[in-house]
Amino acid sequence: MDIGDDDLQLKQLRQVQPLAGLTVGELWLKYFAIGGSAGQFEIEAYLYAAHALPTLERDLVAHSINERFIDLGMDLRVPYSADLDPGKEES
Repeated sequence: MDIGDDDLQLKQLRQVQPLAGLTVGELWLKYFAIGGSAGQFEIEAYLYAAHALPTLERDLVAHSINERFIDLGMDLRVPYSADLDPGKEES
């Protein structure tokens, strides 16, 4: 897990989270419904930068927010870890 990518992803997530109109509990339910394995407390701690999550779990949180924006018809997107990794270029 690249801490720099984690920090950037979290920063962007925190910037747009209020626009999603979800409580931490609602975000966690969306995350859990798509296969997330962290508990609600861990997600809340992650959002407050008090707990790190593995890349897959971070991407599932990002996906949960991104789905909410799609549902709201908003053109916002939290990046996935692959979007932030300059070493993963498409061929």
